[in-house]
Amino acid sequence: MYQSNLMEAQKLLNDFLPKTGKYYSKKRNYTYDIDDNTNTTSLLSPYIRYRLISEEEVLKKTLSIQPFLKSQKFIEEIYWRTYWKGWLEHRKEVYDDYLNERDVLIKKYHITNSYIKAINGDTDLDFFNNWVNQLKTNGYLHNHVRMWFASIWIFTLNLPWQLGANFFMENLLDGDPASNTLSWKWVAGLQTKGKHYLARKDNISKFSNINIKKEIELNENANYLNENKNYIATDINFKIIENNNLEAIIIPSDELNFIQSNKYEFKTIFSGVPINDYNDHNFSAKVITHLKRIIISNFKDNELYNDCNYVIHFDNYYKNFNNWIKKNKIKEIALPYVTKGNWNKIYKKLMLNNPSINFVYLHRKYDKYAWQFSKKGFFNFKKHIPKLITRL
Repeated sequence: MYQSNLMEAQKLLNDFLPKTGKYYSKKRNYTYDIDDNTNTTSLLSPYIRYRLISEEEVLKKTLSIQPFLKSQKFIEEIYWRTYWKGWLEHRKEVYDDYLNERDVLIKKYHITNSYIKAINGDTDLDFFNNWVNQLKTNGYLHNHVRMWFASIWIFTLNLPWQLGANFFMENLLDGDPASNTLSWKWVAGLQTKGKHYLARKDNISKFSNINIKKEIELNENANYLNENKNYIATDINFKIIENNNLEAIIIPSDELNFIQSNKYEFKTIFSGVPINDYNDHNFSAKVITHLKRIIISNFKDNELYNDCNYVIHFDNYYKNFNNWIKKNKIKEIALPYVTKGNWNKIYKKLMLNNPSINFVYLHRKYDKYAWQFSKKGFFNFKKHIPKLITRL
């Protein structure tokens, strides 16, 4: 489905820009356009996830052809991703608890028949099985389908939300620790306490081309889930030292266009990902292939790097990193700030292995400004969007 390169990302964005106004507002909840059987959404998420193209770029281009009042729904959807990341950065423990709970549940459920049937697309729900197969084959599902899927997983199949979130992360090309974890918690009624999402047969039929058999029953009256823990928002410690004289930088896979977005210049760049340490989930081969391809395309297909000294490594990542330091006689390295996920662990290992190097954190002003409004709910955040877009 995806070619996993910069040219496709840019084409998807440019092709969808005319649809970011009235069209998107009217049709975004449909899984396909009933008029011409085309996609109703931009399909950009597998690229925005790794910031091969950034939220800023999408927002700027949208607002260049559509005023805010016309493109508001699309812009709000882009800001949902920004909001989720900020919300989780204020409560990092939420993701740690999810991983710990998931590990316990995997040991408990890995031989459970209902769980095995669900992840293999072998339930009594044909349409759900089709979604499982689409997810595994394409690495993508429409957002409305994700909501139905999660609701049925939790309330009809009676499976733990943590295992469903894990299944998505293993297979989604756009799987994001913040968006995925918090969306599953929201469906369950744990993110907004007492407010859950229930998939209904009539809603599925209305917004998709699926006709559900009369004898199929979904649990449309389930109670929301509860958890005993409350998470308190804490301030984000950016550990920022602004220094425009840095000559070397690591470009992690979560921040691929960091340099062009922030207009920094560096003499040498180290990129790639240590696949063996990129392992907080058992990612499918499709996800890892997508990740590698967009990292390569970020440099190979971007004229910004035509005359730039960069290296990309996936195998022997840490050994090649040390060789890069020695070859270029590096004493100080810039690190783009990364949100909760695999790169926190990778950064920590790089620092422990190289105590003589001064690592300097850099950040996106876009993130730092927006995340101050992410401590509460999205509707509070949404009030600030008109102010946020003036800062782009």
